[in-house]
Amino acid sequence: MTNMRPDQLAPPRSNATKPTTTTVGVLTIGQSPRPDTLSQDMQAVLGSRVRVIERGALDELSETEIQRLAPGTDDYHLITLLRDGRSVHVSKRAILERLQAQLGALEDDEGVDATLMLCTGEFPAFSHRRPLLLPQAALYGATIGIANGGRIGLLTPLATQVEQARRKWREMGVPDAEVVVANPYGHDPAGAIAAAGAAARDAGARVLFMDCFGYNLTMKAAARHAFGRPVVLARSLAARLLVEMID
Repeated sequence: MTNMRPDQLAPPRSNATKPTTTTVGVLTIGQSPRPDTLSQDMQAVLGSRVRVIERGALDELSETEIQRLAPGTDDYHLITLLRDGRSVHVSKRAILERLQAQLGALEDDEGVDATLMLCTGEFPAFSHRRPLLLPQAALYGATIGIANGGRIGLLTPLATQVEQARRKWREMGVPDAEVVVANPYGHDPAGAIAAAGAAARDAGARVLFMDCFGYNLTMKAAARHAFGRPVVLARSLAARLLVEMID
């Protein structure tokens, strides 16, 4: 047997493997990167092993081109953010082709493992090869389960969205949802949300759903303080669903 000096001994092999990184796409109906805290709030749920790449339906559009996407009387109204922090109203119908193109770019150019649509609205089926989470049904279903037969309160950003929100919740089997307007992009979102939370509480709601990805964790805290009952935030719950999908 050959004697070897300590410095000639081979280092022990490690069975440990480096943690893999998962790449997810987040597809916003506005411009990317979003100027609010959405990415930070979601990253806190997703963890450090998940890399987030943003794309937006309004990316690379001029001011004039964006103005042409404004909703008409009979359109489904959406509100979202531009890169400079301004909020804009767009028609859902007018951005569907751009959303499909950006979804394709996330999969083909960025190689994402899965994509999350950053909107609580209802969308038609998109063409995709990787997992895609359109969160409305899951978010609404979870809220219905938490309410357990009690009345549901909803925060929505615009007065023009109230009837379309009521109509969708009726389709989900909730005929008496209390819809309250609180704009997350207004001049005093915390005050508007606190007032809306109190109004939903006084109307007898048992759970409050913040029905827009513009509402953040700080706004949820304001809603929870005013409402005093369970509050469901779209962006954090959607991030948890995304983790379940990619884990």
